[in-house]
Amino acid sequence: MGLPIFAKQMALRAGAIFIVKILGFAARIPLFRLLGAEGIGLYQMAYSFYGLALTVISGGFPTALALATAQDHRKGWQLYKSATLLLASVGGMLAWLCYHLAPSIARWLGHSSLEAAIRCLAPALFLVPLLFLLRSFLQGLEFYGAIAWSEIMEQIVRLSVMLLLVTLWIRTDLGQAVGGAVFGAAAGALIAYLFLLAFLFFRRQSFRSAETRASISAWSDSGLRLFLYSALSISAARLIVPISDFMDAIIIPSRLQHAGMTASEAASVFGQIAGVAATIVYMPTLVTSALAFTLAAKVTADWKNKDVLRFSRRARSAIQIGILWGIGSSWVLWHYSTDLTLLVFSDDAAAVPVRYMFIAPLLSGLQELTMVILWASGNQKAPLFGLAAGILCSAGLNFGLLGIPGFAYAGAAMGLLSLDLVSMLWNLVAISRQKRTILSGSLPIRRALLLLLLCLAGTPGAEWLVNLLPLPQPLCTILSIAVLFGLFSLFIMQTYKKSS
Repeated sequence: MGLPIFAKQMALRAGAIFIVKILGFAARIPLFRLLGAEGIGLYQMAYSFYGLALTVISGGFPTALALATAQDHRKGWQLYKSATLLLASVGGMLAWLCYHLAPSIARWLGHSSLEAAIRCLAPALFLVPLLFLLRSFLQGLEFYGAIAWSEIMEQIVRLSVMLLLVTLWIRTDLGQAVGGAVFGAAAGALIAYLFLLAFLFFRRQSFRSAETRASISAWSDSGLRLFLYSALSISAARLIVPISDFMDAIIIPSRLQHAGMTASEAASVFGQIAGVAATIVYMPTLVTSALAFTLAAKVTADWKNKDVLRFSRRARSAIQIGILWGIGSSWVLWHYSTDLTLLVFSDDAAAVPVRYMFIAPLLSGLQELTMVILWASGNQKAPLFGLAAGILCSAGLNFGLLGIPGFAYAGAAMGLLSLDLVSMLWNLVAISRQKRTILSGSLPIRRALLLLLLCLAGTPGAEWLVNLLPLPQPLCTILSIAVLFGLFSLFIMQTYKKSS
């Protein structure tokens, strides 16, 4: 699998995502305490609209551009320039509409207090798609260091602006404070975009060398049609998740009110589920996201070069790592659900939904990895159909279960998890039909059982050792979790070396 360079790139990517996630976690603690559960619920509603609008604008162009650039640097540069003009035009128009139609959009979301937040999101709808596009171009060139630094820089600026504005505006109005929270997205995107533009300018010589090494054949009409087809297919798949989040933001509070809650109580419960529990349970997916990010360009190049053996070996190892990491992470979430919610938010109200959603890292990680594998092999339809089936299942469960009094947390968890579960299973079936060798041995039952034994034996052992130290209980819990993740990582690294 090209262990040294691949492992180095994955470590760089994982490190950047880890820093970004840790910063996000650290900022979410004061944000939760400033806004409260209701404010976090409003924040999640605003971001569900933002995610949908952002995906409509950028669609699958960034992912398709990264894959095209990985195949041919010169063609990627041509496509980047054209796509930038397109997204700048579309993003600017939709940002203008978003700002002027904010009152209507807020009423449509069911909370008039979201008007300020919708207006504050408008600049991000113009800036963030351009940032995504530039990062994807650099991803195709494998400039992972610059991408990592831009992500860290974006997160620092975003969170700093967010907390500053929330602190200043919370005295005025809750809706205004939520607007300040979401405005950080535009500020962070602007700084990161300027940084990457400067990087591209100063590295233009190395880029020209890469361009010279790349194919100099003309961009044919068939190649352009293939790029547009890939972008539109990926756009359709990318739209599914934001649509699902947007539907959750509408269906969940509405059905909770139908079950007898007030609007404020429903927003609070939605905040606990989508803003607190989901933040915790999806944190471990930073590793599988890093793996998928570094895997994409490499398996695409393997498929293009018709190196089927290498493609299968890389894809198979990635799925194995995703399974093992997901099992270990899910165990930690199950065992430490109450401790994690108390550590992060000083409130154990979200411990129940965290325990209901403990298996999210396994399902979500495999869903993302299998989707990347299918995209790299030119199969964009299967992930799209799988996500469509998943969102229908999720919406149906949310609508049917959340109307039952007392079924709020369990019903929401089943609805949210069903999206990843159905999509993952659909992708695995498509992969088995397309290339059976990828899944041969991809279900490491023996290694999974060994990892479970490590969880069962390692958890009390780690807790016993840490409790010998004269430290406060919260710090002991943090160290115990760190020791467990260290054991999981060592076990997976050893497995990876043996399978590579």
